[in-house]
Order: sequence, then C-alpha cells, then structure tokens
Amino acid sequence: MRRDRIISRVLSDAGYPATPKQVHSAYCKAEPPWLADCGERKMTGDETEEAYRQLDAMVFELLFPGQPEEEVKRVSTLARQMWPLMEKTIPLELYPDVVPTLGRLGSDGYTLGLVSNAPPDTMGAIRTLGLHRYLKIIVVSGLVGFSKPNPEIFRIALRQADIAPAEAVHVGDLYEADVVGARNAGMQGVLIDRDGTQESHDCPKIRALDEIYGLLE
Repeated sequence: MRRDRIISRVLSDAGYPATPKQVHSAYCKAEPPWLADCGERKMTGDETEEAYRQLDAMVFELLFPGQPEEEVKRVSTLARQMWPLMEKTIPLELYPDVVPTLGRLGSDGYTLGLVSNAPPDTMGAIRTLGLHRYLKIIVVSGLVGFSKPNPEIFRIALRQADIAPAEAVHVGDLYEADVVGARNAGMQGVLIDRDGTQESHDCPKIRALDEIYGLLE
C-alpha cells in the first residue's frame, strides 16, 4: 500500500527508520481499536483529519514504544503535514488483477462501487488510476462523514446503487472494517488476504481479486 511507503518515508526522515513491511504490520494492529472508536462516529473534515493523525500516532507508538507524548504528537502531526507532498512523490499503483477483474464484472452486468475510509481528496487518486471508468458508485468517508465499519457508509452506497443489501457483496482487506461492517449493513463480506496472514477469520476469503468469481457463480 502507498500508505505504508509514505509513513515509512516520513518516519525515516524524522529519525525513526521503519520499513514499509513494519509499518504495514503496525497499521494492521492499530486499525481494529481505532475503527472501534472512529468508525461509529459521524465526523467533519477536520475531525476526520484528526482521527487519521491519531491512527498515525498509534502506529508510531507500536513501532517505537516508550516515546514521550509530545514526541508522538510531533511525529504524527508531521506525518499529516507531509502526506500531500509524499503523495506527489510516491506513485499510486494498482494490483495487476484489478482492472481486468473490474472490466469483466462490468461486462457481466454487475454494478460496481467503492466504499473507502479515506480523505475527501481521494477522488483525485481514483481518477488518476482510471478507476472511475468502472465504478458507478463511489463513497468516501471523508466526504460522507461515516467510516467503515459503521453500516451507514455501506447503506449510502446501497441507496445510490438502488440495490438491496442481500444482493450486494463487499470485498475488503480489513476484517473489522470490511467484513463486519458489511455484515452489519446486511451485505455479504469477503476478505481479500493477499499475503495469507488472516487465516483465522470466519468469512469467505480470497487471495486475489479475480477469485471473487468463485463466490459469485
């Protein structure tokens, strides 16, 4: 994920070297408790930005335990400040199975949408990647005020698509946000676990996006 590369770069520049893999592991540990708090609240744009700073602070504390509170706040604030610049220098990349799978699903008549915990300016990234050509529905937490796993963000997407929850499948890479959130909205949740590290969860799992067809047929 680009997020892991960005935070790795910011931390290293701040004097705290950490590899993207280490950062990713820390995010995986930090996100469930963070989502349990932030995912159930409707937030303004400023509140969303502060919530993501708190997530970065949790990641920093997991990677470098024992740091004083003021240092944690300094580094996490720096991460937020540097994020826009880092986005310009670290390119976006899609997994190679994404475009072929979305193209095939669209050709087969499925209504495709994106439900993302992300800041308001994510629409620019979606267009840069060309994903807007495949997606009828795009719901970003930074624009609607609700974050996964809050079921309301899924309901917004369902209403826009005019689709009943039982007719919808949500695929995501975080169990608490994507599977639990989708289930709470009445949808089927599928976990995409590309590196095979989330074997204990009680839900359908795929290792690549094109494997979704095995669950749809």
